[in-house]
Amino acid sequence: MKDRTRLVKEIIELQRQVRRALRGYVPDAWMNLNLTIPQLKSLFLIAREGSMNTKSLAKELRVTPSNITGIIDRLVRQGLVSRQENPEDRRMLELRITDKGETLLTSLREETISSMYEVLSRMNTEELSSLARGLASLAKAAEGHRGESRHEHD
Repeated sequence: MKDRTRLVKEIIELQRQVRRALRGYVPDAWMNLNLTIPQLKSLFLIAREGSMNTKSLAKELRVTPSNITGIIDRLVRQGLVSRQENPEDRRMLELRITDKGETLLTSLREETISSMYEVLSRMNTEELSSLARGLASLAKAAEGHRGESRHEHD
């Protein structure tokens, strides 16, 4: 059991080292963002859901609806999110990502992938194969944990 615990601690430490090393590869698109973390989270959530109302966004971010109003106002002013009346309930506004917002998110994703490709290209085929197997196992374990966590909240 100590061997397993030692390995887990070693993996966690290696992950920290990787994160620190990758900071040098932060794409310019991320560094030049004119968004706060709550604004960026809101943008990602709205994009993921397709559309959201302010109440569900506030709940997802664990903030009050009045806090969401300011966040959304700034995203709307920057042209990243639109507010529209919900046809089923006109009192409730529907938030949608705009084409400009989608372009920004696509750019962030593409630059991140490009940076990661640059790092991974420094590894040989055997190292890449080992990493792929390890990450596949990690993804499987994480998916199993996420499924269990969802059932605990139901």
